[in-house]
Amino acid sequence: MDFTNPIYLQRGNDRQRSAYQTLNNLALFSHLADFQPVLTGTVPLGIDIPDSDLDICCEVYQPQSFMQTVSNRYSRLPGFEVHPTINNNILTTVIQFRHGQWLIELFGHPLPTIQQPAYRHMVVEHRILQLANANFWEGIKELKRKGIKTEPAFAQLLNLPGEPYDTVLSLESYSDEQLQQLIRTVSYHT
Repeated sequence: MDFTNPIYLQRGNDRQRSAYQTLNNLALFSHLADFQPVLTGTVPLGIDIPDSDLDICCEVYQPQSFMQTVSNRYSRLPGFEVHPTINNNILTTVIQFRHGQWLIELFGHPLPTIQQPAYRHMVVEHRILQLANANFWEGIKELKRKGIKTEPAFAQLLNLPGEPYDTVLSLESYSDEQLQQLIRTVSYHT
């Protein structure tokens, strides 16, 4: 699955098609092309719930340029806010705004987008979902409806110990066979 080009959303469920239309209406990926935007999170995976947002990772080494580019295009949209934050001694620029039914959050981080944790989590979760049955999918969605974030939901269903974000990320080195073995050992009671 190539998550770097959002065109796959056109063939998805209703919410994925709505997300694609929103991104297309905003011309977001073309306006932010210099920052290598990639949609991450639950919408690409088809495990989103009604209040899920559109999370977009961007490769940003010059936060001021990123903020200016986004502000020039989207600052008039409802809820426009910029939040520079420090996480693990790395500046991340978070910009959010609304368009239609969607809250859109841009995350500018000084790493190639496919190396950013959000993208890597999504790829691992996609692999798991492709190997799991419908009950697992429903278990994830049920936990999310109860307010549990995505990585903690995966960790809970897979009975993974430790900090959920780190533990889920550690699964990226697992082979499909190892992931299938892990999935077979869990129950889907939420």
